[in-house]
Amino acid sequence: MSLGERVKQRRKILKITQQDVASALGVTPQYISLIEQDNTTPSVSLLPKLAEELGITIDYLLTGKESIVTKPIPAIKADKSLSLKAKRLLIGLVEELSSLP
Repeated sequence: MSLGERVKQRRKILKITQQDVASALGVTPQYISLIEQDNTTPSVSLLPKLAEELGITIDYLLTGKESIVTKPIPAIKADKSLSLKAKRLLIGLVEELSSLP
């Protein structure tokens, strides 16, 4: 499976749109489409953001090899048992708690 196929498959598992991913990364939906079609490769600076948004590791994104996600937000995104609403609520809570002094 190619990098683009992994991005598309993961996005569909998470039930998010190309627009959702693009907005989170500060790029256009067309750019995400190009990545998914393997017509372009994400920049080195975008890879960690893309992996985090999809709840996967950079290693999985690049090679397809599974590894454990240890940071809370990517782990929440990776959890297939949570609804999108629950994921958003939990991520908001984690972000709020991490901003406390």
